[in-house]
Amino acid sequence: MKLKDQVVLIIGGARGIGATIAHTFSGEGASIVLVDLEKMTTELDAVVQAIHQKGGQAIAIATDCSDERQVNALVDETVRRFGKIDVLINSAGFRGPLVAVTEISEKEFDQVILYNLKLVFLCCRAVLKQMAKQKSGSIVSISGTAGREGMAMRGSLCAAKWGVVGLTQTIAKEFGPAGIRANVICPGGMDEPDLREMYAERAKNLGLTFAELENQILALTPLRKYAKHEEVAKAALFLASSDSSHTTGESLNVSGGRLMS
Repeated sequence: MKLKDQVVLIIGGARGIGATIAHTFSGEGASIVLVDLEKMTTELDAVVQAIHQKGGQAIAIATDCSDERQVNALVDETVRRFGKIDVLINSAGFRGPLVAVTEISEKEFDQVILYNLKLVFLCCRAVLKQMAKQKSGSIVSISGTAGREGMAMRGSLCAAKWGVVGLTQTIAKEFGPAGIRANVICPGGMDEPDLREMYAERAKNLGLTFAELENQILALTPLRKYAKHEEVAKAALFLASSDSSHTTGESLNVSGGRLMS
């Protein structure tokens, strides 16, 4: 097992990529701490129960990770229960408005930065203090194609996701000597209803039909398909485990070939 006896903290673990990572990592022997907002408690509990039914170990802690005090309390509680944190997964996010830069309000921009960048900063800062004591640890943050290229109608999200990449590279340089690694995964479009809803809204704002926008995007994707949650989870497992022991500060594209640098 690649993560036997390791403690993994998953931010945004109630559904989607985060929940799939939880199941994948549990299957590799990790103890899972699932974190999401209070309103996601039902979904969090369902993931925990599913892991328990398979013989795994998991708990859920409802936390607003955009709040410094709650993040610090989360880390303290995790260490109290398990004694350490080996892996941090940052999988929470908020897509924000799908409009031109000139149409983004200050409030909207601030919200996107808060939930896609500041939240990652707060979680990394709190967990790094514990990992530094351990002199070991791995941080994996989910960015996306918006963190590797500018995209029309995605200005605020691109700004935040590019920030995650820069923050991750800085952490890798600052904490590498302490045995701590930090990397990013940049998935392409995910095979899920949320993606299709977002494409429909973005297409409308671009003056296109849903089919036209989807065809354009898939035409730029050599594998001609969307990414599955399981594919992203396997990439996260590689970066979290000793399989990538000499890899840090990197952005791993899981985009079907849409991104190649």
